[in-house]
Amino acid sequence: MRSYEEAFSPYWYPVAFSHELKERPLAARLLGRELVVWRVGSGVAATQRHCAHRGADLCAGEVSGEGLRCAFHGWTYGKDGRCVRVPSQPGAPIPASAALASFRAVERYGLVWVCLDAGSEQTPPEWPELETGKVATVALPRLDWDVSAGRMLEIILDVTHLSWVHKGTFGNPEQQEVPPYEVTRMPGGLRAQISYPALSPAMEGVVPRVDRTTLTYEVFLPFAVRLSFKPTLFFQHTVYAVASPWSEEKMQCFYFASYHPGLKHFPDIFVKSELAILEQDRLVAEGQRPKAHPLDFSGEVHVRADRLPIEYRRGVIALRTGRPVDGPTPE
Repeated sequence: MRSYEEAFSPYWYPVAFSHELKERPLAARLLGRELVVWRVGSGVAATQRHCAHRGADLCAGEVSGEGLRCAFHGWTYGKDGRCVRVPSQPGAPIPASAALASFRAVERYGLVWVCLDAGSEQTPPEWPELETGKVATVALPRLDWDVSAGRMLEIILDVTHLSWVHKGTFGNPEQQEVPPYEVTRMPGGLRAQISYPALSPAMEGVVPRVDRTTLTYEVFLPFAVRLSFKPTLFFQHTVYAVASPWSEEKMQCFYFASYHPGLKHFPDIFVKSELAILEQDRLVAEGQRPKAHPLDFSGEVHVRADRLPIEYRRGVIALRTGRPVDGPTPE
């Protein structure tokens, strides 16, 4: 069994929204590492957070034309982590050991992504619809949950909890049975589709209405999902959730939606309703034990309706054990 950090370091995770990263360096955390990210030219850079000289916090520094300058003694580092300036000894050679651990970083979909493994061939999830300019997007504030990234994904993929946990938001208490559904493999992940009779809450004297909604789940291992909502009475939109693991038991989720730009009131409605829905999920997820994502099924009892989160967990277990995840879906 590989360690959590070894198994998941080859993948890309968001560490900040692009709008958060301005002229100042920004602190980030990923898989047990403390990072600092900053803008460099037309791109972004990510390195270890603390100066190689005497351990000062580089988030207190500033970005110059040469790179990231430490506020303690002015040592300056380039995007590759190498020290390029030591003000106290301008004429002396800079020691080769005066360097920061540096990591690959890119901006995509309004997020700053980082990969800790320099040799990885992985890429961020491919969501081409977000790059056409034909949809608008709206993001929630970052979600700091005291759960593992895998637990976060599992509750999103859990189709059997909708009528129980989400009463008062969209859950329909009359729909307790989960009709059979299929889970199929796709490159690097899973896909499933269900139809759910969502119940809109009563508002301003309007009685609740049932809106049969098609939910399409596309999982991108290890910790990302695209979830498309196609209602019959309401607007169509797509949700993107990427859990960025701080450690094996804690994560930060970047959660946003795409929608037709003509829906002027969508952002306000989405943020208000989705925060309420996710708070219902958080209360359940943070109470689950163990907090770390289980590596087997021995401590739980499952039924066929749980197939999507089961198949997802099988994929995550395969990554932990170094086995391929694109084999046939077990019955």
